[in-house]
Amino acid sequence: MKKLSLLLAIILLLSIFLTACGGNDAQGAVENQLESQEANAKESNTQEANTQGGEVQNIIDKGKIVLGTNPDFPPFEFHALVDGKDQVVGLDIELAKYIADSLGVDLEIKEMEFSNLLAGLETGMLDMVISGMVPKPERQANFSDIYYESKSTVLIHKDSAGQIKDLEDLKGKKVGVQIASIQEDLAKNKLADSEVVSLQSSADLIMGLKTKKVDATILDTIVAKSFMKTNDDIMMLEGIQLMDESLGIAVAVKEGKDELTNKINEILEEVKEKGLIDKWFLEAQVLAEKNL
Repeated sequence: MKKLSLLLAIILLLSIFLTACGGNDAQGAVENQLESQEANAKESNTQEANTQGGEVQNIIDKGKIVLGTNPDFPPFEFHALVDGKDQVVGLDIELAKYIADSLGVDLEIKEMEFSNLLAGLETGMLDMVISGMVPKPERQANFSDIYYESKSTVLIHKDSAGQIKDLEDLKGKKVGVQIASIQEDLAKNKLADSEVVSLQSSADLIMGLKTKKVDATILDTIVAKSFMKTNDDIMMLEGIQLMDESLGIAVAVKEGKDELTNKINEILEEVKEKGLIDKWFLEAQVLAEKNL
């Protein structure tokens, strides 16, 4: 009886010992598995980060930066014959070239309708937009610091000088603006009693004014003056204030691309310190007068 009891006691102790060992092995296996999973996750994240790279580094790696612009906005961007070849030129284009040179990459220019430029950023077709664009809350993009202050002007046909002298005279009249522009917003807000006619380009607006399909048009002041120099049948309404203060023009990049935005701001600071905006503006103005 004692032997049997002793045997049972030994079996019980062995069972407890083996269970404990087995539990330690199981716990160790779980710990090892968790450590392995954590290591794999870290490796995966590292590989993903290396693949994605930084926003600026990605542009450097592909060797080019893609600009979206609507070259119908002299002297900011427009077509001109340079050395016998049709090229897109202007203040904004010189700025784009400077940004590309600063990054050590080529500049690729994609011409688009102004209303499609931000969609080009969103889809990744474009890296940046420089096209006389004013930052607005509803424009879903990152904007750089302001590099040019913009004001708007009302143009009319000279034949209408006696009938249209101020904004009150535009009631019931057709006022042309460019689609998706700040001038379109101004017209809708300031000229509620006018018929706002939205067209694709500045050239369309001037043609509409010359052919009297619109009674007036609203353009950036500098752009308006450029067209006036080559179209002596249009004139500016003097003393008209469409907005309380000037609006700035900036570079746009895809929303959320803060690194690229900051880099462009660094480059803009350098451009401003060198006084290049004024230089490019004067050069573009001369070229615009020769080609419009």
